Amino acid sequence: MDAKSAYNQWLNDPSVDMETKAELYAIAQCPEEIHDRFSQQLEFGTGGLRGVMGAGTNRMNVYTVKLATQALAEYLTAGGVNHAGVVLAFDSRHRSREFVEAAAAVLVGNQIPVFVFRRVTPTPLLSFAVRHFRAAGGIMITASHNPKEYNGYKAYDKDGIQLHPEDTAEISRLMAAMTFADVRQVTHPQDSLLWHWIDDDVCEEYLAKLAALVRTGRDYDTGLRIVYTPLHGAGAGFVPKALMRAGYGNLYLVEEQMELNGEFPTVTVPNPEEPDAFRLAFDYGMRHKADLILATDPDCDRVGAAVWVGGRYVMLTGNQIGVLLADYLLQNLPEGEAEKCVIVKTIVTTNLICPIASKYGAEVVDTLTGFKYIGRAVKELETRGKRFLLGVEESCGYLAGNFVMDKDGVMGSVLIASAAAYYREQGLNLIDRLDQLMEEHGYYLECLHSYHFANQSEVEQARLFIDHLRQAGVDAIAGLPVKSIKDYLKGVHLDMEDNKSYDLDFPRENVLQWETTEGDVITLRPSGTEPKMKLYISVVACGPDQAGRKLESLEQACDAMINHGLTVMS
Repeated sequence: MDAKSAYNQWLNDPSVDMETKAELYAIAQCPEEIHDRFSQQLEFGTGGLRGVMGAGTNRMNVYTVKLATQALAEYLTAGGVNHAGVVLAFDSRHRSREFVEAAAAVLVGNQIPVFVFRRVTPTPLLSFAVRHFRAAGGIMITASHNPKEYNGYKAYDKDGIQLHPEDTAEISRLMAAMTFADVRQVTHPQDSLLWHWIDDDVCEEYLAKLAALVRTGRDYDTGLRIVYTPLHGAGAGFVPKALMRAGYGNLYLVEEQMELNGEFPTVTVPNPEEPDAFRLAFDYGMRHKADLILATDPDCDRVGAAVWVGGRYVMLTGNQIGVLLADYLLQNLPEGEAEKCVIVKTIVTTNLICPIASKYGAEVVDTLTGFKYIGRAVKELETRGKRFLLGVEESCGYLAGNFVMDKDGVMGSVLIASAAAYYREQGLNLIDRLDQLMEEHGYYLECLHSYHFANQSEVEQARLFIDHLRQAGVDAIAGLPVKSIKDYLKGVHLDMEDNKSYDLDFPRENVLQWETTEGDVITLRPSGTEPKMKLYISVVACGPDQAGRKLESLEQACDAMINHGLTVMS
């Protein structure tokens, strides 16, 4: 069905409410807007369904939520696990509670039990609750760190892991074949015996397991001072409790950002990777002479950090935090235990973790981008008799233990505080320790560039550009010869030096990755959650100046190549 036909179908459907129809009538003379809203169905990506809120098949709205949930219900029923029920949670974004209630109404309409959190809840707690209740799956209504205009829908399996592409592809296929008339729902789902509220005892059990996971502030003779902000999100009710219970009593909260507010009024974007998100926290840090600042995103699955160094606060990148956590956890293992441990990271996460792990005898496993792949790798480790130590995603995502299967900003906050306290006792801050690690293992620098697109046509141009690179090949970048090319869509690893081809043991995904003869890695992939393309560059050198110059050179060369290519494809 073309965009105009889908648009007219929504206008003429009696089940579509008048407010939504009014929004659609307002764009009747805007063919480009109609095309953007109705040319395709909102697709599952790296972080589930995610899109701007509004009317249309390519938008997040109550109808998209109901169709997705009906498809999920049929998927679970076909698998014979529907009787185990589904856990539902939501973050602080606009309409998140409404979307959860809509999803629950559909599940109950399909005779599937629901376990529903009463209040705004972090994503990792949803993962925990799926495992706690032995449910068939879970639904988290969130758009993570996206701007306020977005919302989203993450779907989980029985292990508390986000559904993989083969699962979401089947759900998307079911969705595409449905009309609103196919959705089975009840009017008052809370009156059903299938509705179960999740009480505070589940949250308390999660916090107890978290407290037992790592050494606490009471293990150190330290006066570590911490400022924390939830950026108006779900971390407000959990991170302070977790830090205080772990013994970090010198904790100061950014009061203006403790309010749950989907407008995110004090930040441009509620993303703990962005300096703007720390602006108010820096003021609090100066006022309270804090050593460490922590910030979590709206659904509290990511955590960013900054440390006081040389008279100012310095933000740590997600890669740097991952390196520091790996080093801290490995150092604190009992003797001989590291050889049994595995660190799991994504292919765009810093390789500095590898020599650190090797020093202690630990193994490093790579996955595609997205914590669903890390979660699956963790499950596979159990069959190998290996101990999972840490999961790391460069976009400020971290996980340890085995009671949650998604990245965890509450856990990450406690881990970062513990590492900071541990090194503080040795007279070091986190930057000091990072410098020591680079002096020992090499100077690794990373950067991320995002190329944003205004509409679906531009997104398609980016896909064509990546296909062009796939066909044409790249022999050198910024004068550095390419040693190998990994095409994760074709599942092929080309070794340019040996002129040999190897199979990649990864799921298929539209990612191209080049490695230079000097060990630098350049990765290009379309975003799985937003209309943009991401460029990741990681360099390694024997000194900081050399690494900086190389990174700048590669940035300029890659940017020129991409901008030229996108122009040609337009």
